[in-house]
Amino acid sequence: MLPFLVLLGLITGNGLSWCVARQSCINEQPIPLPRQARDWLPLVGALWSHNWFALTIELLTALTTVLLFVRHGSSTHFALLWLGALVLIDTGAVDWQVKLIDVLLLLSAAAVAVASAPWRALRWDRSLEGLATALVLFLLFFVMAKLLYPGQAAPFGLGDVYLGMFIGALVGFFDLPGPLFYGMTLAALASLAMIVTLGYQRARHMPISYGTYLCLGTLIYITVGPYR
Repeated sequence: MLPFLVLLGLITGNGLSWCVARQSCINEQPIPLPRQARDWLPLVGALWSHNWFALTIELLTALTTVLLFVRHGSSTHFALLWLGALVLIDTGAVDWQVKLIDVLLLLSAAAVAVASAPWRALRWDRSLEGLATALVLFLLFFVMAKLLYPGQAAPFGLGDVYLGMFIGALVGFFDLPGPLFYGMTLAALASLAMIVTLGYQRARHMPISYGTYLCLGTLIYITVGPYR
């Protein structure tokens, strides 16, 4: 079963990497689809073209697939969480590339997460409470970021608010603090690393992909964290 799960994850990650590449083309023509068969092969295409970002997406998708299956087995819970994880990987990758978040994707995913809550051992009201709590909390973060960074790009945007809503709907009210703590810790460590390597004055003007760290934190929480 393990080889099948790895292959499933790699194939899905390969397709996801092309979706991310096309989503990341802002105000430009979409990148053409690959013309050679090897580009569609998991691992081979990314290694051949030295596309390390695509390779990372493939490996992360495969690892997430295996870890979720180990935790939840062949179940509806696994399938729905896996789909949620794909949304997180896609969102985090696009945000890393172009500092933008697909609002329509996240709103649709949040609606599906709420509707499918009972099939993930989660009550509808808990999913809605998680969504609403994240909305209020992240709107507060957004306002604070605008006040702290007037006249310049704030590190926390409206896209992160929609991402928070999806995370809240996915894990529910009682589990919401976990992924937020993981994601914010990763973002804080990344910021600290930038300050140490670049110096405070340079680092403070370099925006970080906050949504990417929230996505990674949530992936960690649902795969190896206390989430059940």
